[in-house]
Amino acid sequence: MNMKKYLKAFIGVFVFMFFAYSVVQTESEQYVKVDVLKVIDNTIIIGHGCKAIIADTSPERARNILLGMHGIIPERPTTHDTIVQILKSFNITLEKVVLERFDGNYYYAFGFFRTKEKLLKLDMMPSDGIAIAVRTGSPIYINKELLEKMGKNIC
Repeated sequence: MNMKKYLKAFIGVFVFMFFAYSVVQTESEQYVKVDVLKVIDNTIIIGHGCKAIIADTSPERARNILLGMHGIIPERPTTHDTIVQILKSFNITLEKVVLERFDGNYYYAFGFFRTKEKLLKLDMMPSDGIAIAVRTGSPIYINKELLEKMGKNIC
């Protein structure tokens, strides 16, 4: 009788692990980790390998991304520096920023924020997400289909 309990428990754990692996595998197959390659004027270039998304943003956001990339905090902190300080003060981490889609006019992104109790997914402008991510060292991901469709060959 005891053996049946252990077998059921083992099968339950196995099924759970298989399901968890499948979810992680699907997620990793759907997204690719990217780097901010360059910021030129108000143009941001983010990509992986020979593919990159080249997108324009406001001069202020481009400047804030560039400052964050170089770890520079100006005499007066930017909005993104203030957001990072708020996150630290409340023990909230930015787990990742995910660029999800493009609708013909705008790119859409989500920030995944974690506290001890929960994970919060927030809609955010990609440039704001990038500006915060470069300050916190958080990874940035792009939907692979989006990168294939909108990405330019940079090699």
